[in-house]
Amino acid sequence: MTKTNEIEMNTNEIGHIERLPDEILLNLFENYIRLIDVYVAFHCLNHRRINGIIKSARFYISIPSKDIFHAKSFSHFSSQIVSLHLSTFCNDLVLPKLVNLRLLHIEKPTQTQLTSIRAEFLPNLHYLSLSPCWYSLQEIPRHLKNIAESCPFKYMQFCILPDGKTIRIQPKHE
Repeated sequence: MTKTNEIEMNTNEIGHIERLPDEILLNLFENYIRLIDVYVAFHCLNHRRINGIIKSARFYISIPSKDIFHAKSFSHFSSQIVSLHLSTFCNDLVLPKLVNLRLLHIEKPTQTQLTSIRAEFLPNLHYLSLSPCWYSLQEIPRHLKNIAESCPFKYMQFCILPDGKTIRIQPKHE
């Protein structure tokens, strides 16, 4: 067998990852492979089964540093992100795109991000945690300061404000 035939034959074979059951692939995508790696390694594959599994995935994202934030992968999978823990200042993150977000923790929120934490942008938000930041309490948007009295979020259960105040909220199920 020539080298060319060997290479041609190898490209027609199914890879090892494609042999895994759907449940294991889904678990890998949701829990072990970084979002940027899912995007770079699997997004452009013309593989119906793997693409279907990726589209059904729900992503739980933790961004401990600016160097692992990848705006393109976030934009592509934004509707599939259900949990986001942001430990670094990140001006590139557009919260209104994360429509299925249930848990949001931001350690250094930008003013734009604070303003974007609204029920019409994040309708499924259950938990919100904003670590102390350099803003004064007067700079926190009114809808967040008054969340205990008038919570516009239908599913909100807990909210931790930048002043350290923890608020437990009864969800408004219809």
